Amino acid sequence: MKRSLPSLEDSLRILRTTRTRRAPKAPPPVKKQVQPLMKTLEARFKGQEDPTHRLQRRWPEIVGDEKLAKLCEPVRVIKGRVGGTLEIRVQGAFAPLIQHRADFVINAVNLHLGGKPVDRLRIIQGPLTAQPRKPPPPKPVPLTAAEDLALQQELGNVSDAKLRAALLKLGRSVMRRQKLISP
Repeated sequence: MKRSLPSLEDSLRILRTTRTRRAPKAPPPVKKQVQPLMKTLEARFKGQEDPTHRLQRRWPEIVGDEKLAKLCEPVRVIKGRVGGTLEIRVQGAFAPLIQHRADFVINAVNLHLGGKPVDRLRIIQGPLTAQPRKPPPPKPVPLTAAEDLALQQELGNVSDAKLRAALLKLGRSVMRRQKLISP
């Protein structure tokens, strides 16, 4: 049985008395909520398991030769189907030297990374990234006249002149080092 449509007055009365709710707003995508957290985590743990990062951190230890480590640096490890390629940046004219030592470098890298992830070496000529320099050791503080005189008086009863001079030199260096350690 068909129902008839409400009249105009009934329709207005129904619309006035019935409250409709708006459709709920869709939640923001998860990507927007998680993205800031992912960026901070990515910055914090960037490349920890990356073989390139591991090589860059310990390059002088891996290569073993300090002179060789100063001439080149690892850029990246390119994975291939069968084996990988290690890309190395070398200072200008030292590329033939590194090429000559390629087998040594590949073996050292494979030993460090485990297995045989690197088969070939790819040499790129260019400037190396600046390595942070270690601060120079502090200069020794000279002894005061009173301290030097007290040291000489303690060594006054040593009869051998060479032995006294050696002990005086040793005593001065020990006292200077103690001044550096405890101001």
